[in-house]
Formats: sequence, C-alpha cells, structure tokens
Amino acid sequence: MDYSPLMTLTAFLPLAARTALWQVPEDEVWIVERHRRFHRALAAGRRLAVPLLDRVKAKIDLTQQMLLWPPAPPEGTTEQPVGDAFAAGDGGEVEVRMRILWRVTDPVQAAYQPHGPNRAIDDLAAATLRHLIADMPQEAAMTSRTAFDQELTTALSAQAGQWAEVGSVRISEVLARPAPSPSRPVPAGHGTAARPRS
Repeated sequence: MDYSPLMTLTAFLPLAARTALWQVPEDEVWIVERHRRFHRALAAGRRLAVPLLDRVKAKIDLTQQMLLWPPAPPEGTTEQPVGDAFAAGDGGEVEVRMRILWRVTDPVQAAYQPHGPNRAIDDLAAATLRHLIADMPQEAAMTSRTAFDQELTTALSAQAGQWAEVGSVRISEVLARPAPSPSRPVPAGHGTAARPRS
C-alpha cells in the first residue's frame, strides 16, 4: 500500500490548522503586519491569513469621510459650538465653520500616520486658513463666500501634495462659512488668534 499521499496530507495538516479565512468588507482595506512589520494590504473579499503570524494593524475605510469644523455637538445638547477664529489682514477676526469631504487613496500610508488622516487634514486646514485670511480684510472674507470656498479648496489641494501626512488622501470638497468673530478684534500686526481646542 502506498502511504505517500497520506503522509503528504498529514504534513500539510498543521499548516492548514494555522491558516484562517478573513472576510474583508466592501470599501475597506486591511493592513496586515507580520513580525511587527508591514506584510500586505488585503482588499475586499475572502483572504487567507496565518493567525499566529499575521495581525491586522488597521482597517482603512475607503468611503468618503466628512470633517466638521467645529465638531458637531453631542446628541441631546442645545449649545452650539463656536467656530475657530482667525486674524484678518485689517486686524479684525473671522470665525470659520467648515466642512471638508475627503477619501483615503493610499491605505498603507494612511495606516502608518501617527495621528491619522483626519487630524492631518484638520492641521492642514488650520494652516491654510491662517495664511488665506491674513491676506484679506475681514469684509472680503465674509462677503465673497463662493470665491472663498474656491480659494480654500485650491489652496488645500495644492498644500496636500506637499504635506506627507495628507499624501494618502484626496480632498473632494470644501465648504466654509466665515462670519465676524464675536470676540474682540485683534490689532493689526499681532498675528493669528490661537485656535481654541477642547
């Protein structure tokens, strides 16, 4: 009797026992590490993995994301959040409420960002607004909303290519609503007001 096929099957049984079938949902990419280093990116579908060696570092959502600025208030509260204030070129202040739509284009790079794309986009938006509003008077920032949105979108898209932290995403839409800040105007030459943080 030839036992070679049986012996071959027996040899592969331990390996088969160590493998698993992972189901990656649609619109997601799973970043898998092996020995604490990047191994591969798993697209949607059923994927084979070795549980004893492979671990999922991050599950990256590929759907369109929305960044609200300031963040929406907790459910059940009536208090409206205050937008961030920036110094205009004439010394006044402009309060900005903003919505940014974005999508991850490089899941591997996004998985290895220290604070994630959302935080990087938030920092980029703050830096862009700071320079944009500083170059215009308060009235111009508030009355030309369409032009303001266009300039902000162009500036954000251009800067995104230079910021390594935002290189993994594509910004598709920016909608900003500038308004006069209720706080005391900042004297010209004193720089930009600090962005309040919770």
